[in-house]
Amino acid sequence: MRGLINEAQIEQWIERHKTELLEDIAGLVGIPSVAIYDPSSSYPFGEKCAEAIQYILDLGQRYGLQTFNREYYCAEISMGDETKRSVGIWGHIDVVPAGEGWIYPPFSCTHKDSFLIGRGVQDNKGGVIAVLYALRFIKELGIPLNYQIQHIIGSGEEIGMFDAAYYRKHYDAPDFNIVADSGFPVCYGEKGMLSVTLSCDITDCSILRIQGGVASNSVPGYAELIVRRDEAAVAKLSLLPSHIQYSQTEEEITLFAVGKSGHAAFPEGTSNAIAILFEPLLNSAWFEGSTHKQLEKIYNICKNYDGRALGIQCEDELSGALTCVGTLLDGRDGRLALELNIRYPIQQSSKVALQQLQESGFTVTNVHDSQPNYYNPDTPEVKCLMQVFQVVTGEQVKPFVMGGGTYARKLPHAVGYGPGLTTDLSSLDLPPGHGQIHGPDEVQSIPNLITALKIYIVALLELNEL
Repeated sequence: MRGLINEAQIEQWIERHKTELLEDIAGLVGIPSVAIYDPSSSYPFGEKCAEAIQYILDLGQRYGLQTFNREYYCAEISMGDETKRSVGIWGHIDVVPAGEGWIYPPFSCTHKDSFLIGRGVQDNKGGVIAVLYALRFIKELGIPLNYQIQHIIGSGEEIGMFDAAYYRKHYDAPDFNIVADSGFPVCYGEKGMLSVTLSCDITDCSILRIQGGVASNSVPGYAELIVRRDEAAVAKLSLLPSHIQYSQTEEEITLFAVGKSGHAAFPEGTSNAIAILFEPLLNSAWFEGSTHKQLEKIYNICKNYDGRALGIQCEDELSGALTCVGTLLDGRDGRLALELNIRYPIQQSSKVALQQLQESGFTVTNVHDSQPNYYNPDTPEVKCLMQVFQVVTGEQVKPFVMGGGTYARKLPHAVGYGPGLTTDLSSLDLPPGHGQIHGPDEVQSIPNLITALKIYIVALLELNEL
């Protein structure tokens, strides 16, 4: 920090403003800002996302910062010398749907022990407020800046990042970009993201509806199958294991299963509810012929996360193995559609996977390909950010590449930089699968968030000298 400020001043300021910090996060979490994209609307991602954008702008104004409403695609909060080099710090206020199985209210920020619980506390509302407070620190202490800071907060990150694309089209991107929607220390690369829909016919007329999942980038935590009720179907109920639950009326039987949800980019440790539901049905030959075969294909795709069921498994040394998650399943009127969320290695081409999918026996539609992101980790900016993390935390770790997709892939000269840090959630006594990003009872460690805030403050001060 080169004499501008010392560590004790930072820690004292954070402690004085800690209560306000948590209150501001709680206010943002209380807005159910699940995005729905409609570019023809004055609120392109819906009224709740617009409300969350306005909430952030109001906070920025309250803390004496310059604010700009970028047509409700993004909020921008800035400070510093506009004539010099700019650094953007990106975050987002939209969240994935709550989904099923919450113990705590998803859109009310619960403060328990040293944790916050609620949708978005970690992805990414907690990080957005932490960055805002880093700017507030610099403003309140009157520290002169040799560059411009632009805190840019989007409202459609979870559903395609059309917000970032809009910003790039209508406004100049900052010279160097930090995305505060990752893990520490520095994420300098992201796998490619390929989304496709696989469709097929199902001929069994007893099937009325099949449904699983709530978001295209989340491992399904719930799945259900609705069939016509007849004597044969009722007789098969006794063959079901206890983890497959059901309800029935005079005309229908609804079978449902619960899995372990989580982010599709990090499926390890999750359990896809679609596979859990289908397995006993296939083992007991609930369906026959072509319907059995199609459901078996869907089951194999959803059970394994490496794409082996479709012949697309691959890996590289830089970014590891491909992941493939069946995230949204919808079956009705004799047609079944499964959306895949595929994260492919940086050094691999999506064309190979797409060719293999075309030969899988499914109809392939709704293809969306987001190319991998890579930024040289040996640049002065990355070395600066790495050094700050190591000094603040005392940890000697290396920068990394991940399967998650952030704004970094939409921006020039961009890396991910926190606020994610590992934490032990055992004291909360949550069920398996709870507490993670995109899962039920999403958790943010308050000490980790405070550490992230300190890292952001020091990083902005060090970039001032770079």
